[in-house]
Amino acid sequence: MPVITVSRQRGSMGSYIALEVARQLDLSYLDREIIHSVAREAGVEPEAVQAIEERAGRLARTLRLLGARPKLPSLASASLREQASFDAHVRSLMEHESLSQEVAVARLGGDAGLDYLPRLDYLELVTSVILEQAEQGQSVIVGRGGQMILHGRPDVFHLQVIARFETRVYNIIQREDVKWREAAHRVRLADEQRAGYMRRFYNVDWLDSSLYDMVLNTDRLPWHTAVDLVMEAVQSLEAAAPDA
Repeated sequence: MPVITVSRQRGSMGSYIALEVARQLDLSYLDREIIHSVAREAGVEPEAVQAIEERAGRLARTLRLLGARPKLPSLASASLREQASFDAHVRSLMEHESLSQEVAVARLGGDAGLDYLPRLDYLELVTSVILEQAEQGQSVIVGRGGQMILHGRPDVFHLQVIARFETRVYNIIQREDVKWREAAHRVRLADEQRAGYMRRFYNVDWLDSSLYDMVLNTDRLPWHTAVDLVMEAVQSLEAAAPDA
């Protein structure tokens, strides 16, 4: 320890808590956008059908090149980073292929469902990345079923961050500069997708508190206070470990 997995409802500030914990404890940080980046660097696209052996070899080489401590993202929210990446791809297609924005978006739209409904070969890639990161230790792993992939390991602390629907919608409005209706849609969609991902691949209810060592509700709890609570819990467990 510390290896910390973080599950969070969208808009609960969970990504911000996770990133700040990583900064203060000097841990590496892994979330879905970083995993996707590793896949791209390894030449592995989620929709591609390639031999597992070939993927594993290329993945291992890429992880070694990236090193054990990838740079912490400047922006906590993976959703915002993914949107920025998507917008950049749209602009690139418009510029280099003389496409309209509508056509460029439609061309990229085919990948929209892959994040939460991946092929099983992509799930194996995600599992490999998370296991590799956990073996290196000193990591915060956000989302992607980390609480199940690393379930039962005594060296891993599992955290979930939640908040009321209204709180999360308000946070999305403030963070993403959208109206209430759009923010509510994004929160509901994220809830459905994350619940479906965990149910489909791990047959669990992602809101089952027994999956976690700590569940934090940020309705009234300031996120910086949540950071302090997580660090205190992790450090207490680390101090109490048999080999500490």
